[in-house]
Amino acid sequence: MTLQDFVQLDGMEQLEVFWSGNFVGELNDGEFRMVCHQVNDFYIEYKILGGHYLDMKIFKNPDHLEPYLGQIDISNLIY
Repeated sequence: MTLQDFVQLDGMEQLEVFWSGNFVGELNDGEFRMVCHQVNDFYIEYKILGGHYLDMKIFKNPDHLEPYLGQIDISNLIY
């Protein structure tokens, strides 16, 4: 699926694609929960409050993953 294909889907189909993607990470700022998944060559981030999907951000630039990188525990990686 391409980014263009994704944006042409309706909201429920977009959620299905999001949840079928690869989990990147989850952030919690005390009020909102942000969950990020990768689908092919793009990323989807949803802002969630009380089970309600409030906002979606779609991006290709991996620089936007910076907030999630702090969650990676490199002590468990095998070299």
